[in-house]
Amino acid sequence: MITMLLLSAMILRVEAPDTMLVEQKTFGSFQRATRLITNPQGWIYVLDSERNLAVLMKGEEELSSSVGGYGWSSTTFDQPTGLATDGLNLYVADRGNHRVMRFDRSLNFISSFVTRDTSLLAARFGSPLGVALSRLGDLFVLDGENLRIVKFTANLQYERSFGDIDDERSRLRQPVKILISRDDHVLVLEPDRLIEFDYFGQYLRTIAPGRFRDARGFCFVHAGIIVVTPGTLFWFNDRGELLREVRAAEIAAGSPIGAMEDVAGGTDRLLLLTSTQLHIIQILTSSK
Repeated sequence: MITMLLLSAMILRVEAPDTMLVEQKTFGSFQRATRLITNPQGWIYVLDSERNLAVLMKGEEELSSSVGGYGWSSTTFDQPTGLATDGLNLYVADRGNHRVMRFDRSLNFISSFVTRDTSLLAARFGSPLGVALSRLGDLFVLDGENLRIVKFTANLQYERSFGDIDDERSRLRQPVKILISRDDHVLVLEPDRLIEFDYFGQYLRTIAPGRFRDARGFCFVHAGIIVVTPGTLFWFNDRGELLREVRAAEIAAGSPIGAMEDVAGGTDRLLLLTSTQLHIIQILTSSK
């Protein structure tokens, strides 16, 4: 008998041969989706960079709404690259316009945040590649122009920057995505490694240097981290130890899963984003 268990059980038994990842549903029709995030209500947001759109799907409904299109107005983008949400607001890193856009959870425009021309040199960011929110509401911007992380308080006052110092271990080279962990650590994904800082920007460690190539996205799951490359999921525990590699071809699906771009975790499922579709993947284990 096959039963669905919590993701925590999956992590403890991730190497067991009776663990399966099974496609439950596939939906969406994107031109080039790159980023994925969910909010506490279960709403799903996807960036379709080809169409410069932020797309909202409430749960797993086929119907969706969106904001964007190419431009520089308050409701358009030029190369959106990152998403963050606190459940009430959605933040979008608008790379080509050098700004972070804030919308309510239903995609109504609230404000735009730009510092590229400010007189305070340390606060400037350009070409943002990603954005993250802490539990306190602090905003972390992955600055693609200066290859660093810039931290702002909840009222958008500059606090500090990091990731651009001379220490090779912590100096950003090619940042891809930024997230804040449950213990308020800042993690930045690069194509071949994950770099972890504490809340104040002090370097902590590098996870799996050289273990993967061409990483596109990552997410936190119970007691672990999943990194996704176009063809493989890399599952690590909290200590940074590799638990399992899952190739896209090993996922039980109705049709082959294309090149993977990003991932989000739930209790007993994963959301896998390819450039054209969103796959809901159920985590199944055989009971003993």
